[in-house]
Amino acid sequence: MSPSKRFKIVFVCTGNICRSPMAEGILRKRLSSKAGSQAEVVSAGVAAAAGFPASENSVIACAEEGVDISLHRSQPVSRLLLEESDLILAMEDHHADTLKNFAPDLLQNVELLARYGTEDGPAGGIPDPIGGSLDEYRAARDQIRNEIITALPRIEREILAGVAS
Repeated sequence: MSPSKRFKIVFVCTGNICRSPMAEGILRKRLSSKAGSQAEVVSAGVAAAAGFPASENSVIACAEEGVDISLHRSQPVSRLLLEESDLILAMEDHHADTLKNFAPDLLQNVELLARYGTEDGPAGGIPDPIGGSLDEYRAARDQIRNEIITALPRIEREILAGVAS
């Protein structure tokens, strides 16, 4: 990675309007200033249409934690996005599998968020709250936040090591 390139992290879910935008916002808030200045954090969906805002309950759940995702607009996963990424964190096993099938030559960097910080993360990943109550979105947000907190030391090491190389 060249010194001018930022370490790119992509969170992936299905429609890019619930879980992955929440993860994107939560990670941005949690990164140290040093790692945050060296990272680009984005999100995408394996079945996303372009340009849709984050779901209302995702925006509300994140705002309760001081995370503003109100300007988020969805984007589909693309080969270019994957080529430009240093770390891809999927919300569920089937997202990781879809990515690996989409571009198997590019995906040595695909991981499941729920297992990135610890090998004993929940099986399957983080369930989709789409269409659920605000409490279901809060539960998803809390699980995402907790997984990011667990994975944060590793993520920051990856960012700083990637920038130094």
